[in-house]
Amino acid sequence: MNHDREQLKVAHKFIALLQRENAQLHGVLRLLGQLVDDMNANCSYEVFEVQWNSLTEQVKRLSGFFESHQKALQSLHDACPSVWDTDEVDE
Repeated sequence: MNHDREQLKVAHKFIALLQRENAQLHGVLRLLGQLVDDMNANCSYEVFEVQWNSLTEQVKRLSGFFESHQKALQSLHDACPSVWDTDEVDE
């Protein structure tokens, strides 16, 4: 029973990390979508430049975010039981 509780805690931590990464990625995609929409509306070069710089900065942050969480994600992934590790096969 205690082992199941610990596995559940690990699974929740893993899901929380994935949710944070997902939120970061969606933030970058929103900026990209806004940039494309503004380009389609023939925005000025100044608007494009500001948005491009913001997007570039967000992509750099996202890259750093992914790098910093890969070890934690791998560790939690390794701690989670895998459906492939069981001897039983569902048919």
